[in-house]
Amino acid sequence: MVKLYKIYLKKYKKHIILGPLFKLVEAVFELLVPLVIARMINEGLNGNLSIEEKTWFILQNGGLLLLFAGVGLCSTLVCQFFASRASQGFGTAVRDDLYAHINTLSFKELDQFGAASLLTRMNSDINNLQQSVAMLIRLVVRAPFLVIGATILSFVVSWKAGLIFLGTGIALFIVIFAIMFYTIPRNKKAQMKLDDVTSITKENLTGNRVVRAFSRQKYEFKRFVDENVQLKDMLSKIGKLNALLNPMTFIITNLAIVGVLYLSGYEFQIGNLNQGNITSLYNYLLQIQLAIMVVANLIVIFTKASASAGRIQTVFQTKTSLLEGMETTPKNDVPFVFENVSFRYSEHAKPAINHANFKIEEGMTVGVIGGTGSGKTTLVHLLNRFYDVDEGTILFYGRDIKDYRFAYLYEKISVVMQKAILFSGTIESNLRWGKNDATKEDILRALEDSMSLEFVSKMEKQEQTELYQGGSNLSGGQKQRLSIARALIKDSPILILDDSSSALDFKTERNLRVAIKKLNKTTIIISQRASSIMHSDLILVLDQGNIVGQGSHQELINTCPVYREICDSQDVGGVQNEF
Repeated sequence: MVKLYKIYLKKYKKHIILGPLFKLVEAVFELLVPLVIARMINEGLNGNLSIEEKTWFILQNGGLLLLFAGVGLCSTLVCQFFASRASQGFGTAVRDDLYAHINTLSFKELDQFGAASLLTRMNSDINNLQQSVAMLIRLVVRAPFLVIGATILSFVVSWKAGLIFLGTGIALFIVIFAIMFYTIPRNKKAQMKLDDVTSITKENLTGNRVVRAFSRQKYEFKRFVDENVQLKDMLSKIGKLNALLNPMTFIITNLAIVGVLYLSGYEFQIGNLNQGNITSLYNYLLQIQLAIMVVANLIVIFTKASASAGRIQTVFQTKTSLLEGMETTPKNDVPFVFENVSFRYSEHAKPAINHANFKIEEGMTVGVIGGTGSGKTTLVHLLNRFYDVDEGTILFYGRDIKDYRFAYLYEKISVVMQKAILFSGTIESNLRWGKNDATKEDILRALEDSMSLEFVSKMEKQEQTELYQGGSNLSGGQKQRLSIARALIKDSPILILDDSSSALDFKTERNLRVAIKKLNKTTIIISQRASSIMHSDLILVLDQGNIVGQGSHQELINTCPVYREICDSQDVGGVQNEF
């Protein structure tokens, strides 16, 4: 937490210094109030003054108290201004940097954290830290200053009473730090449980249609409630520990009050103390009590902030496993060569790709087919260098793919993911993700080549039609075609389609293949339909991460049992007419 403070509060040094100083001014005047009241009692009420002199003396000191209150109020408002500016600026800066850092991480690191956990850290954890900064400026200096100041001034009034004050302060801080010791690790666990609640919430909101379609509302609600109850139980235990602070504070301070009043009564009888002094000691004990209650709340805030800071630091300390190369020039014109490539998602997992060897020539159409979990999408991730291989080498235009700059790779490759993702905005704004300066003609051509123009032209606002979040106001096939249009408008020499026509009817898919073929790109089509890839120049057959066959459709029909079985199950025989 201290490290984050050092980094992100540098530009708020003025706020951090001046804010507590103004709060100290208020605290100083608050400490002076009991002395003024004691003086009013000792000299104004019990002194040897005339009625007129007593009245004037009390009015003067009453005015002094009003002045203290006014100065204290103004100081508090100034401190609040500095605290708000610093805490909001701190939270904004941390959130910006955390979001930027998350976007530098590879898929490997993102998989480790999970989207729900990152959302919790971006929101709840940063809010906890932001609140701690506000409290740091407003109260962290003031509360201990009041406790220490009241203790010192009690020694000025009576050294015997001062010893009671000192013992009270020590006892209170022992209680506070004991409770803090037990709550910090529990707060970390509570934030982790909040990740689980966020994960379930995210799953249910994004998959709401599926939940309703299978009438799983009750089950999902129960699952959510169970996780929420576990979180509630954890927070209740933390709350019970924190709840001990106030009663323990009251018990210790009330015992101190009893002791001070008993001592003061005795000292008053022998003439060592007067009424005003006793009143000031009592007021100082009340100030200590209130200050310790503030400290108790601060402990709750800072223990939560400490746990949150650790979680945020974990993300910042996680570096991407993908190191960017420096090359921007190809060595030859061969897009991809896989040389004994193996990859697994975790150290002890089975290989998702196992000793793969193949070559993709420029301008080829390559089909990749296999059953569910055979490694088709993993192959796409490796082609885009979303992950690095564990063994072997991927050559991209003659160089190790790790040697290139990311910008060069992404410029050369257009990819349509298995799940069609669109963003809120217009159809045009979504297409401009592929090419920011695309002309009207570019957009219409991409829509036409992706078979999207037929439905976009029928919309009232056409390409200016607003899309809901995730493109939820479109059908699955329409989202897939717009995703393909976004990739085509980029006009990269390599096009990768990861099962991106699964929601299309056979006629539309055929027309799409014909249109893409005319673009003369190196095209890699991943599909579970044999009919989608059977006319490819090269077909790769995957089975449990292994390439069990590669060649043309007819060659594989004759030599690859896995491919033949797929074709037989889909009633796909030998090659008839191209497309």
